Amino acid sequence: MTAEVPELDWALLKKMTDRILSEVPGICRVCYELSPKPIATVEWE
Repeated sequence: MTAEVPELDWALLKKMTDRILSEVPGICRVCYELSPKPIATVEWE
């Protein structure tokens, strides 16, 4: 399975990151998955 990764403007990504960090307690990092694999198949360790 593969997925298409849309290209987003860096200004939008920065705005999203800033909002997540300021509004969600306990969050200190925001990561963007850019691989062509669907999210359900990505494993973090």
